[in-house]
Amino acid sequence: MIDVFKLGVIGDPVEHSLSPAIHHQFGQQTNIELAYKAYHVKKQELENFIQAFFKNGGHGLNVTLPHKLDCLDLADIVSKEVDEIGAANTLRINDQKKIVAETTDGQGFIYDCDQKNIQIENKNILIVGAGGAAQSIIPAIAQKKPNNLIITNRTKEKIIPILDKFAAHSLNSFEDFDKEIDLFINATSAGHLNSFAWDEGNDLLTSNTVFYDLSYGESARAFLKWSSQFSRKSFDGTGMLISQAAHSFNHWFKIMPNINKINII
Repeated sequence: MIDVFKLGVIGDPVEHSLSPAIHHQFGQQTNIELAYKAYHVKKQELENFIQAFFKNGGHGLNVTLPHKLDCLDLADIVSKEVDEIGAANTLRINDQKKIVAETTDGQGFIYDCDQKNIQIENKNILIVGAGGAAQSIIPAIAQKKPNNLIITNRTKEKIIPILDKFAAHSLNSFEDFDKEIDLFINATSAGHLNSFAWDEGNDLLTSNTVFYDLSYGESARAFLKWSSQFSRKSFDGTGMLISQAAHSFNHWFKIMPNINKINII
């Protein structure tokens, strides 16, 4: 009898998720039989769903918005990275039947930057946005030793606790920053509204600035259109999505699939 591993992604909404298609291909690569589904889970349903999923044979879950923070309440064990960030995107059940929370967003982002030859070391990196998406990549970027790692947000008050939280990573506020920005990271959901605008420091953006949206597909279109007035070096988060999924797969099966052979078009 062939083992079929029960997996899935939970979110609200989740219908747009490419994770089932990605993991199906990972399963084919590795000869692992998967039953991977997208589950639309409301906030009030989260606790019951996660507990029932693992009780009834679930092997692992990917977690997307808006559950990356609240899912920690259901975890028995959290990784060091999750403890620092305060959010998770991967859950698994261990041999002791404990739910373990992991995060692979930072790994996914850095891998995709490496693939695209986006330089971080000794560069000026700006993150726009103060939510969970922004926080999930800060430690990974800091480890690459940028010259400056700075953050801004439309609501300035939201930056203050994040600066305190990541003080050990030399995270600073964009206020009064006056150097050329080498990498501009959009970690907001502004582009989801079919428009994107940012005018806090357009004079610091040049044709050499690289623009990267953590969102992908239609959700990134407005940002990519906006950034095209400055530079041709603009990317959405599709590569990060595939890479973080591969690292989740590795947490579940101790096998790293081939990221470069995934087709999601």
